[in-house]
Amino acid sequence: TSPAALGNTRVSFIDPAVGSDYSSSTSLANIYDTLVFPNAAGEVDPWLAESWEVTEDGLTYTFKLREGVKFHDGSELLASDVVYSFNRLQEVGEGYAYLITGVESISAPDDYTVEFKLEQPSGLFLPSLVRLYVVNEDLVRANTKEEGPYGEEGDYGKDWLLTNDAGSGPYQVVEFPLEEYLLMEKFE
Repeated sequence: TSPAALGNTRVSFIDPAVGSDYSSSTSLANIYDTLVFPNAAGEVDPWLAESWEVTEDGLTYTFKLREGVKFHDGSELLASDVVYSFNRLQEVGEGYAYLITGVESISAPDDYTVEFKLEQPSGLFLPSLVRLYVVNEDLVRANTKEEGPYGEEGDYGKDWLLTNDAGSGPYQVVEFPLEEYLLMEKFE
């Protein structure tokens, strides 16, 4: 399901590959975590990434993830989840996909390392990552319909993520009847 399929109804989208309006953005920032987080100075601070390095030519960013971060279902957030989230965002092509461009490749050399290779250096790349919300790959895959517009990825979990979350953020979804309200509870 996409914003267009819902017509003129006013819906918050809690799928990080779809939502981008004010209401959706507020929800996403509370349900999901990102590699970096914006600060008051207009820069970014480490968040899921405890540190990162950039090669001298500005083409490769290597992020070291914090260990022990848990998704709402209790499973551990790993580098493969970051790779899946990026690929899903780009393939779905909605929401904030337009912000994170110029990535030649992304990989997870190990469970706590994510490497982005850029086509060319960009001062906008690091700040754009505040909109790369990391989803639980296993949970989304378990709730993905086989039939859908994304080939082998079926519907990429879009139908399920209309009313459910697969995040690790400070709040988790309790219930979300579309066009009514979003009830969340604090996630310890």
